[in-house]
Amino acid sequence: MIADTLTLRVEKLSSNGEGIAFSEGKAIFLPYTIPGETVLAEIIEEHSGFARARIIDIKESSPYRVEPPCHHFGDCGGCSLQHVGYEHQALLKKQAALDTFLRIGGFDPGELQIIIGEGYHCRNRAQIHACGDGGLGFAKTGSHESVRTSHCPALVPIIERWLVSENRKAHPYRALSALIGDRPRFVVFGQENRIYLEGRDNFAKAKVAGKELRFSLASFFQSNIFMLERLIAENVISLYGKRALDLYSGAGMFSLFLADRFEAIDCVESEAASIEAARMNLESAATKIEFSCTTVENWIEAARSSLSFDCILADPPRTGMTPKVRTWLSFVEAPMLLYISCDLASLARDLRDLFQKGWQLENIILYDFYPQTGRLEAAARLIKEAKHGP
Repeated sequence: MIADTLTLRVEKLSSNGEGIAFSEGKAIFLPYTIPGETVLAEIIEEHSGFARARIIDIKESSPYRVEPPCHHFGDCGGCSLQHVGYEHQALLKKQAALDTFLRIGGFDPGELQIIIGEGYHCRNRAQIHACGDGGLGFAKTGSHESVRTSHCPALVPIIERWLVSENRKAHPYRALSALIGDRPRFVVFGQENRIYLEGRDNFAKAKVAGKELRFSLASFFQSNIFMLERLIAENVISLYGKRALDLYSGAGMFSLFLADRFEAIDCVESEAASIEAARMNLESAATKIEFSCTTVENWIEAARSSLSFDCILADPPRTGMTPKVRTWLSFVEAPMLLYISCDLASLARDLRDLFQKGWQLENIILYDFYPQTGRLEAAARLIKEAKHGP
């Protein structure tokens, strides 16, 4: 049993953006702290393998501590790192990524490259919550309630202006629900001077690296277009060959760029609305494209064992690939796999398995799609090990 109150030295950052200290061999998670700081903390939650604490006092402050620009910080659950200077955030997140690959993946990726953009005004997509007072905002930290937000510096300007304007009204959700339906949570997407609301709009249009595409607002789509364009420029547009496989293809965004460089593409996606969007986005492509509206696991079951590809691109959900998919990747004929991930823990687990199944790592690039949070996006390029004769 750890004492209720204790002085702790924060040693590293978790993937959720919390500081981690240790006491009696147990990890203690401390929100709003920075590695290198010494704090007086109170244990608020204890488990067999870890504990959570809150700051009572900062005894030794980090030189990288800054004043958060948003007065909702700490109450709103959207951001966890506004108290850390942005360039130092990137360094801490890179160190946390390395720790994840070593601890979960069991491998050293070498010197990691992290690509950063603007620290604020970069989120093109957000999930807005209806608040108890009839206002609009975001989920409250550690609660099922929501916080009415007068502004949000994380959002791109068009969405922040809309949110500010709406919340000047006494009960904005009341009028808005007549437009979008009864949606206590709904997605907003904005770019340049266009804004889309889930419920009012079924599909949104995004401009990405000179191409326009549609996607279902009810479906997943990347939230940081600037960083998405960097990822595409540095990983996707250099790919070429006769046939590509796009797993978890969503609205066909990556295939839209692959179509310029491959003769044929197979798109596999389980969500019908996303496949519908992909058909619209790729209808004018000269490339032959086959769409399969099914899970990757079901597609593997039906796929002929003789299928071969010059390249496989996979962008799975946060949970990563299932063992069945990883096993199939061990014997499919393909020299290269580009694995795009929004969860480094599942990526590390999957890479560990893929390495045992004949793949080897060429490089990993980290992208800060989510400034002011502990999360990162990653693009891992894998190649098949050369087969040696007897």
